[in-house]
This record gives sequence, C-alpha cells and structure tokens, in this order.
Amino acid sequence: MLVFLHNLLYKLPQIFYPVTVFVAWRSLILIFQLFVQPVYYGVNKDSYSIYQRVFLSWTTYWDSGHYIGIALKGYQYPQQAFFPLWSLLIKITSLSGVSIYAVVYFLTFILGLTTFILFYILASRLIGQTKAKYALIFFASFPSTMFLHAGYTEGLFLTLTLLSFLLLEKRLYFLGSLVGGLIILTRLAGVGVAVAYLTINKSLGQKLRYFILCLLGLGLYMIYLQIAFGDAFYFAKAQQAWCQISNRCSFTFPLLPLLNYLGLLLLGVAKVGLTYDFIDWISVVLFLFLLVFVYRQLSFSYFVYSLTALLLPLFSGSTAGMVRYVLVAFPIFFIVPSLIKNKILMWVVLFLLFLLQLRFVAFFTSRLWVA
Repeated sequence: MLVFLHNLLYKLPQIFYPVTVFVAWRSLILIFQLFVQPVYYGVNKDSYSIYQRVFLSWTTYWDSGHYIGIALKGYQYPQQAFFPLWSLLIKITSLSGVSIYAVVYFLTFILGLTTFILFYILASRLIGQTKAKYALIFFASFPSTMFLHAGYTEGLFLTLTLLSFLLLEKRLYFLGSLVGGLIILTRLAGVGVAVAYLTINKSLGQKLRYFILCLLGLGLYMIYLQIAFGDAFYFAKAQQAWCQISNRCSFTFPLLPLLNYLGLLLLGVAKVGLTYDFIDWISVVLFLFLLVFVYRQLSFSYFVYSLTALLLPLFSGSTAGMVRYVLVAFPIFFIVPSLIKNKILMWVVLFLLFLLQLRFVAFFTSRLWVA
C-alpha cells in the first residue's frame, strides 16, 4: 500500500499538467459556444438553444446518432461499417439507468481526459517533458481534436492506442497486443497498431503471435457478422454503401487522391483557402511529409503505425474527412516541438489552429459540416 501511494504521489505532477490543459481546452470551447458562436456564426434550428449547442450536438449529431442507434437497437444496414466496441461501451454503461445521451457525454469527457493524460505520459517518455508540454498544446489546438468532444470513436481509439504503445515501450508486448485487439474493434485503423507490433525486437514467431493477437478484434467482429448476417465481410459491403452515398467510392492506390487534387489546384479548378476540401488535402499532405521526421526521431514502430493510419482512408479514392482521420497519427504531434523551435512562431501557429478548430465547432454543432 505504501509503495502504491508513493507511486501515485510521484505521478501526480505528471498528470496535473495534461488535466489542466484538458480542462482549459474544454472550457474555452464551452465559452465559445455560449457567447461567441451565436454572435459571429449565428444559430439555426439545430443550434438555437444552449442545450442544443453544448450538449445535444455533441451527443446525437452526425455519426454519434448512429453509434447510439446501434447501442439501442443493434445493427441496421449499412451501420455495420461502424465497428462495435464504442456502441457496446455505450450500451453497457447505459444499463445503469442513466440517460444514454448523458452516458455518451460522460464517456467522451473521461476518454478525452485519458487521451490527454496518456498522450503526455508517452510524449514525456519519448521526447522529454518540456517538448511534451508543447506537443500536448499543439494536439489540443489542432482543428479536428474537437472530435474528442463528440460521441465519436476518437477518444476510445486514442486512449487504447496510446495505452498499447505505452505497454510496448515497457516491453509488455502480450498486454499491449491484447489492447491492440480492442483497438481494431473500435476502428479499422487499428490495423496500424498490429503492423507496429511486427517491428518489435523479437523473433519472427513472437512478432507474428503479437500481430495475430492485435487482429483478434477484427476476427471476433467478422465471426459475429458471419453468425448474424451470414457474411464475415459485411462491414466492407456496408462501407461500400456509405461511400456510394457520399460519392467517394473508388478503391485505388492511396496517393492518387492526393495527386488528383493537386492537379485540380494547378488547373485552378480547386482553390487554396479555408475550403474543407483543401483543408482535408493539405492536412494529409503535411502529415505524410512530417512522417520523415517521425522516422528519424522516433522508433520505426511509430512510423509504420502512422503511415498505415494515414494511408488506409485514402484507399477510398478521396481525401474527404482526412483532417479528422489524421488526428490518430499522434506521433506527428510528438515531433512538432523539435521542428518549430521559435516560441513566438509556435504560439502563432497554435492560435491560428485553434481558431480553425472553433470554426469547426460552430459548423459541426449547427449541422452544417462533418468531416
């Protein structure tokens, strides 16, 4: 008991900083929604009341509604494209009798907080506390970090992924790969974690064992789909249906969407600016470029995870939504403080990114935009 208390007291200062940043981040968004959003961005039928803006929009709008629907009624085609762990967690937690919307809000708060804490702990281990502080603020300021506030999978996915890499750093590979199985039950991008476990300094047989354990979550979901719907690959067909609805459904080499949009820019068909298409494109281009520095400064496992997580969505043939998808490539944020060494420039970049995040908040909570 004394050892436990000693370790807890030792880690409190390390936890205090990310908790402070998280609370400040959530508070600034709340203040913006209460006082600034109605004045500068206006309100509509979906954001007229404070209740809609600060609660209902985060718990029910867009994909959040689908996850709640799965938790309440089970899968309805094509919802099988949404992997099950987040809805299952919502369903289990709501058995307490608390409103399911309150459950979603509570879970996003807790998982957002754990994401910030684990991000900082892992960053401190890899790049030192000083740089980790700037990396965390950069992460909090990034435009799509607002999805940690919504009833999406980002908080659960990042919490589990950061935990798995922390276990990897401590060479607890078996536990880390088991967590990897839960990650893939959350989102297909968890395949990147499985690939990362192929790079550890172990024999080929051990690497394959951990790789298979990471893929266990995908296997379990496929078994469920086979039993419930007669098709283990039903999630792929469901994803095909979603991309047909959004008119971005052409399986292709992942770099082609980037080159195609570059061609539109060069021809003047697409414009450089705050359009969502351009923001999606430039986000993934910059993150892919920054992977060079991840390769140089961090271990190879972080590079292959980030590369996999960035390329998987591009196989759809579109860059749509990439500003959201790049968020899970967390090692990119770790190397930013070593690249932007001028503190004034760093704070200017942080300020501009956070302004863009607030713009995203305003449009997301008014049902005018979703990544």
